Amino acid sequence: MSGSPLRLTMLSPLAVYLDEAGSVSALAPRPATLDGKVVGLLPNWRPSAAHILREVGKLLEERFRLKALIMEQPVRELPIRTGKLLDTMRETLDGFARRVDVAITATGD
Repeated sequence: MSGSPLRLTMLSPLAVYLDEAGSVSALAPRPATLDGKVVGLLPNWRPSAAHILREVGKLLEERFRLKALIMEQPVRELPIRTGKLLDTMRETLDGFARRVDVAITATGD
């Protein structure tokens, strides 16, 4: 299996609501390789998400020469009095995005 490309397919059972769907449906540009890249792992607050991403991180480190692999779980600020959860975390997430070349997120129970 060494050298074979890693292929993942993500399916979500969640509906896409019209007020959440962006007008641009294109995916972000993908690098040709992860060699030399900083990969950021961003779990949600479900118990298994960090475990899932740790295993994904191990596989990526086996297959690529990463510059760094970091996992960060932003502190969820509660209670949310106005706006959406992402609005309260925008600065933290923007900082994370500036530090990584590629970000991978997961949800898990």
